[in-house]
Amino acid sequence: MPFLDAPDQITTTLTDAGRNAFARALLGEISIKIVGFNVGASGYEDANPVKILPVTSAKASLDAPIFPTTGFKPIESFERPYPYTLIVNCRLSSTEAVSALGELGIYAEIVYSGTLSEIGTTFMFAYANMPMFTKTSRHVNLFRFITQF
Repeated sequence: MPFLDAPDQITTTLTDAGRNAFARALLGEISIKIVGFNVGASGYEDANPVKILPVTSAKASLDAPIFPTTGFKPIESFERPYPYTLIVNCRLSSTEAVSALGELGIYAEIVYSGTLSEIGTTFMFAYANMPMFTKTSRHVNLFRFITQF
């Protein structure tokens, strides 16, 4: 059966941890920096992979991480074109994450806090669900995710 539905757009959202960290950073309680990303094999409907699953801000990790399976890969670059807008550029080489992809996590680290035990803590700042994308060993991919908060 062919899929005749138009593919959904990639949906990016801040996690609850990301939203809380951003609010605390605005108040001067902490400083954070975006440090990396990972990709996973969930995020789309199995029966209709051009449709994404609903996003929820309660996520703390990806449902099915593929690369890296633990931790994160450093981001290629990021941009702040407008206040409260973050564009994260994530690059996968030809040998990385050769699989069907559908989710991406963006990670941040607390670099300053009045509570010393928080410094160095990393957490999923934002994540995105996307229609299934099959990456082969002939692809080098640059994902560009835009988050507004």
